[in-house]
Amino acid sequence: MPSKTPVTSAAHRRVEWKVLDRALAPYDTDSLIVLLQAALTSPDCQRLADHLLLMLTRVLRTPPRTGTSASAEDLPRLVEAVVRAAPGRGVVTGRHPSGLRPGVRHLLAGEHLLVHPGQLAHPLFVLRSLQLTALAVDEPLSTATGFGIGDVLELALRLTDQALSALSPVWPEPVTGDSEEQVACRLTPAEVDAATAIATADPSDLVPACQHPQRAARALAWLTRPVKDLPLRYHPDAPLLGPVLALTAHGRRLPVPAGAATDALAPAAGRLLGLLPPNQLPAAETRLQELTVSRLAQLLGLDHIPARTGPVCRLTSPTHRYDIAVVSALADGRLGARVEEGRAALADTPPGRGRLVVYGGPRFLGRELIRDTALLHVEELAEILHAADGDPTLTALFLLELTEHPGVHGVAYDDALDAWTAWHHHATLLLPGPDSDDVVYVPAAPHDEVWERAADHAATDRVLTAAGLPAVREFRHARHTPPEAGASGTHTDLEHHTDDGTLLIRTSTVPPVAIVAIPSHHPGALLDADGMAAFADSLRPPLTTLAPVTTHATLPDGMPLVLEVTVTDQPHQPPATEMTPADETRDAGERLLLRAGADPAAARIGLVIDPPLLAAFNGDGQRGHDILGMLVHDLITQVRTGRDAGPGTDADTFTTAWNTAHPVLRLAGTTHSWPATAPAYTLPRTPHLHARALRTAAAAVRRARVPAGSWRGADALRPGGPAEQLLHALENALAEQLRAHQPALLGELARQVNAAWAQRTRSLTEAAVNLAAPWAENWTAEAGRRQTDAVTATSALHLLLQQALITAPTGARPVDVLAVAELVALAELVLDSGITAVAAARRLHDVSLDIDPAGVFTLTAGSEGASASTTEPRGGEHLGFDLGAYRRARQQRMIAAAVGAEPELLDASTLLAVPPVRTETPFAAPVLPSGSQLAQADRLLRQQWGCGLDALGAVLATASDWPTSEHGTATVTVEDLVAESAAWSGLPGDHLRAAVGRLRLHPGNAASTTEHAYTEVERRTRPLTHPLITDGEDLLVLPWLAHASREAYAASLDDGRLPHPELPDPVDKALTRHRQQLDQRLESDVREAARAAGLPHRFRLLEKTAAQLGVPGLTGEIDLMVADPDTGRLWVIEAKNPTRAVAVHALQQHIKKFTTRYRDKLLAKAATVAQYADHAAAACGATAERPWRVLPLMVTRTIEPAAFLADPRIPYTTADHLTTVLTHPTDPEPGWIPAPAATP
Repeated sequence: MPSKTPVTSAAHRRVEWKVLDRALAPYDTDSLIVLLQAALTSPDCQRLADHLLLMLTRVLRTPPRTGTSASAEDLPRLVEAVVRAAPGRGVVTGRHPSGLRPGVRHLLAGEHLLVHPGQLAHPLFVLRSLQLTALAVDEPLSTATGFGIGDVLELALRLTDQALSALSPVWPEPVTGDSEEQVACRLTPAEVDAATAIATADPSDLVPACQHPQRAARALAWLTRPVKDLPLRYHPDAPLLGPVLALTAHGRRLPVPAGAATDALAPAAGRLLGLLPPNQLPAAETRLQELTVSRLAQLLGLDHIPARTGPVCRLTSPTHRYDIAVVSALADGRLGARVEEGRAALADTPPGRGRLVVYGGPRFLGRELIRDTALLHVEELAEILHAADGDPTLTALFLLELTEHPGVHGVAYDDALDAWTAWHHHATLLLPGPDSDDVVYVPAAPHDEVWERAADHAATDRVLTAAGLPAVREFRHARHTPPEAGASGTHTDLEHHTDDGTLLIRTSTVPPVAIVAIPSHHPGALLDADGMAAFADSLRPPLTTLAPVTTHATLPDGMPLVLEVTVTDQPHQPPATEMTPADETRDAGERLLLRAGADPAAARIGLVIDPPLLAAFNGDGQRGHDILGMLVHDLITQVRTGRDAGPGTDADTFTTAWNTAHPVLRLAGTTHSWPATAPAYTLPRTPHLHARALRTAAAAVRRARVPAGSWRGADALRPGGPAEQLLHALENALAEQLRAHQPALLGELARQVNAAWAQRTRSLTEAAVNLAAPWAENWTAEAGRRQTDAVTATSALHLLLQQALITAPTGARPVDVLAVAELVALAELVLDSGITAVAAARRLHDVSLDIDPAGVFTLTAGSEGASASTTEPRGGEHLGFDLGAYRRARQQRMIAAAVGAEPELLDASTLLAVPPVRTETPFAAPVLPSGSQLAQADRLLRQQWGCGLDALGAVLATASDWPTSEHGTATVTVEDLVAESAAWSGLPGDHLRAAVGRLRLHPGNAASTTEHAYTEVERRTRPLTHPLITDGEDLLVLPWLAHASREAYAASLDDGRLPHPELPDPVDKALTRHRQQLDQRLESDVREAARAAGLPHRFRLLEKTAAQLGVPGLTGEIDLMVADPDTGRLWVIEAKNPTRAVAVHALQQHIKKFTTRYRDKLLAKAATVAQYADHAAAACGATAERPWRVLPLMVTRTIEPAAFLADPRIPYTTADHLTTVLTHPTDPEPGWIPAPAATP
């Protein structure tokens, strides 16, 4: 492994020995050895390891002497002397020293031993690679030399473990506030005292603890050298002591410092491999190759590996677009040749796929220039996968970044992990730009992130190790979770998924607890992987935040408590010999048979959740929570009793505290008409994908020769200007990307759309149910995030699916998960840019556009340093519409509605049914009151389209329940869909056929002549309104899209409209009249709100009536006027229920209409009322004579976009919040009123 110190010269090696000898002369030899061993094992002296080791070797080479006993207070003077004596030795190295305090361990021979990093860049890589190498070579090596690499490794680790175990308990707390570059070397008397036990201890004392003592003894003899025989020539790429674990000096054998033991491993292994008999080398290299391939297969989750690996073993990733050649080498000098063989084996890899050579063995490549093939040691790849939380997408994207390196000749680095760290943290290594012959150099990372990651998990590993569980790095998914309020320590979530099942572990370090959960593997089970993960997540907080519970779960000897949870589909049965008491019948009371147990010796408790126990969590979940609390207390008590740990918390105190927590599980099911199959949506979305999309966009901008520069407002938006050129470049790039893929892209996009809607529907329903629960505050942020992510995913996929119908994929680019994910990232960029630019062009807000010569651009709403206009927009002025605030307000309203809802939940028997209960529902035509405008609209629809609302609903319902393939979609003919719809609904076939025609999305109606049509919603044919996707002569049926479409049509109809953009004009007019009837309901709701406020009011004050009451000159009727004698407020309220606008075009028209037709008229009415305030108040029934403040207020059914203008001029609220607004003591500011709390 490369050293962390810089390259040196002869001047660096020169030592003024007289200076050093004078400093050492006063002190006793043994005390100096103890002091220096303590310093070399101290976390506060790591930067001075070279100087301290030089000083120790000088002491050992000098004849022993008596004198003053060296103490911790003498160390600074000695350090100052050795630095003056050897000024060329490195102090501040390229990387920050790897920290000792966390206590990083390595698993060897069944023990987790403490590791000192030494001077190595990646010490853990050395240990892991040598451990794998030992499996390949130790058998022939032991025959030839009497010991193997594994014995050397074990001796070194036992030596470091002994030293660190002795000193780490007395290390002082780190000094905070020091500069990172400050060089310190401080030691405490306690550290010196602790070092006495190990500084001069004979290393042979470690031999009996080794797996093979005799081999270990021979290895120790081989690794022992007289200190006087060592050259001690300083070189940054080799340890000062070389392959040595013990030194003989002064007539005794002494251990090398812990760091030097780690540094000795690589040279010792290299020298030992040179002793391998030549006739044994081929067989050993074959074994190493097999082990490397097997290790790689384990990392990638491969079920099958080639029976004969050969010198070069080729593997492929069919879903993540890269090919692998696996090689390995033992002999010195062979690695480079083997790597080139691997590179040659990948020469036929088609363009667009990553190339990776994975190599195994004891050596690591250093500085490399990557052109077409990435090179990684198998342990480097393991660490990359671990850092990526097991996500293969990140690994694939990293390999593509290295091997494609668009715009440059290659990527150079000193360390492969530096390249990964930089790419992982910054999402890219390469800034977009034109092609050049430059090479990108990746600078060294400031820390060894492998060590840092192990240090982060060290505390968790101690819990896992003590509990007999695998260490963190053995899990493919590992992440820290912030502790709940009231908890401390480190919380870690671990998951491992295989074909055999899923293992979930949730740990805490305070108290030391490990929850081990194994979910059900049955499809549709409530406690599947997601359900059991939620249960385990909820089980940890009571154990870590409630003091009486935490006290009971904390064992005095520090042993972690392990709580194992499994699930069964069969109810527990009592033993056949169990007798029912004579005075009790079988159905008396609520007896619940539980299967649970405790193992005090292992500090383990376990319980099996069966259907009756699961049913106890139905409803509010409290009964099951109570039962579980009593059970957990009893099981922990058994463990404490068996371990003589005292009684702990008494049952009453424990259960009282336990029951203050939210239930750990709550079964909440609702009746729905979801499709039978719910495909998983697994499309990745990471900053790295967005960086690639930005690079694609930048290249398109350069190709289109969009000018570079900075523009603001109208200057950016002029016809043919930079914003328009930018959008055309992005739209063309998206079309080109789609066209370049194979025709299979359309089907894959359809599958992803369907899966995304399944995820969106199920996820938001889960959030809604939890928002209605007592723990709603825990779900507020999560619900908002889910909604934002879901809308982003479905919107981008809709754009791609529709564009793929217009621009048919006809290219050769393969279709895989990365291809679709990159297209989605590009579609998100196009959508965001288009909406921002078009909204600015419509004068909704200002815009800033910056385009770099490399093609990188930023297009943002608003203008830096510009202030919004506070007057009516004229000419080029904008409205200052805050789209972000409008969306956030709508999201908060959705969350508030869910919090206040009371969903009707299913009973336990229905919930626990496996498979889930699905009941066929007979067709029911929409009930349209005779003579209503809705019935009129339906009649006109039949005349114009040949089908009514019933046929549209029947086709959508049939499509949403259509049987599908394993991918969740189906290909059907029009006639099959019509026939199935007719068989279920009994409607005429010609009506259903017409409905299918109106719901089809095909190239003819997918295209639009409107510029930037993807920014439209109301006026555009789109997948949500036309969910039957044309595929040649057939239809692609996407059940979840059909279900979402059916919900959208139903919601629109409830709002008095239909979302179909081709709606005939007579139908639209009939729906408008129907909507006017809905407006009357709003006025009634507003009147009820005034009554609920208990304030004098006047409803529907007509102009003529107002004049008679002393308020002449009104320009129209007042919907509601409310007088508040206590505050002197006289509210003039307008109630409006306008059609909701979504897209930019509709928003602009809506705001223009609303402000001129409704808002300005309300202001005029309020001004008139202000002139005759006393008469107006009297008209409301207020008798008090006092000054009145006239306040205009706009009340709508939904959140009004006009409330989010830069100058809204009046306050806005919704009918459901009107009572609170009227009774709140504070006058509202103009704009949207966020639901204020009611006055107590």
